Amino acid sequence: MKFAENTTQSAEYLRQAIPLMVKYNIPPNPLNYALWYTYVSNRIPSLNFQIDQTLDTYGTCPTLLGEQMFREHVINDEIANSDQTQNQLIALTQNLHRQAAHAAKNTSDYGAMLDDSLTALNQNDSNHNIEKIINRLAENTLSISESTGLFQKQITDAQTEILALKAELQKTRQDARIDPLTGLYNRRVFNTELEQVAGASKHTNTALIMLDIDHFKKFNDDYGHLMGDKVLQYFGKLLKAECKEPALPVRFGGEEFAILMIGHNEEDAAIFAENLRQKIQAIRIKQKKSGKIISSITASFGISKRTENESAEQLIERADKALYLAKNSGRNQVKIAP
Repeated sequence: MKFAENTTQSAEYLRQAIPLMVKYNIPPNPLNYALWYTYVSNRIPSLNFQIDQTLDTYGTCPTLLGEQMFREHVINDEIANSDQTQNQLIALTQNLHRQAAHAAKNTSDYGAMLDDSLTALNQNDSNHNIEKIINRLAENTLSISESTGLFQKQITDAQTEILALKAELQKTRQDARIDPLTGLYNRRVFNTELEQVAGASKHTNTALIMLDIDHFKKFNDDYGHLMGDKVLQYFGKLLKAECKEPALPVRFGGEEFAILMIGHNEEDAAIFAENLRQKIQAIRIKQKKSGKIISSITASFGISKRTENESAEQLIERADKALYLAKNSGRNQVKIAP
């Protein structure tokens, strides 16, 4: 999107945007400046409607939702692509084009030379002339072979470079906020979202579920870390499948996970957690070598509901206490913090 305002109008929009960001506890980063600048300019009514709904629901605009709205309304996906990678691909294409033109010219010249040689052979019967023609054919054949070989090498190198660029592009696109093993958001994202909700001026129902895989250290000792990683990956897939927006599942650390449920109370969270506990209990993992079915995967859950004026740290601490209560009470169960 292009911003065509003059300096005075731009300054006015900024003066309107900053107090709103402060009011709704919006982190002061460039993305949010652009988002709220666009909001106060009212140039995209659909964006304003979505932000208004979000503020009404959460009392703030959670970072992940803000980023999503920024991508959908303020910029196009094409702009988000790596300019450097695009430039490299363009240069690569131009180089191949030049090499193809060079090879085509050599091929054309070689064809003309063949025609001339055939004509000369038909017109001359001198052994000396025939020898000269054959030598010329040999030299040009070697030349065209070298040219074709060079072009083939250029294509091969280009394919290798394109694969490398593709891998680099995928690497740069990989979100640093994503846990690579489970595919869930990491604790940094969780902290940012929870701090923002806790700091919002409007209090809204927020439940936190903490869950921990039971006896995971023993599982790793018995079956190996590769099997342990397989379990963690399964947990990641299960949580992503079960947690619908605005529920935010994250890998909190090690074998511990957290689910932030904005707009839900502890009763809703308990029902959700119990359903999840039963699905985890039903996990069956087969060992490749022995063919043995592993059926001892369970998890314990602790739930807390944020009270008014409670900090993010206090909410986590109470959920942790409920989680440890679940573990100390025999594991594979759900406990709610008082």
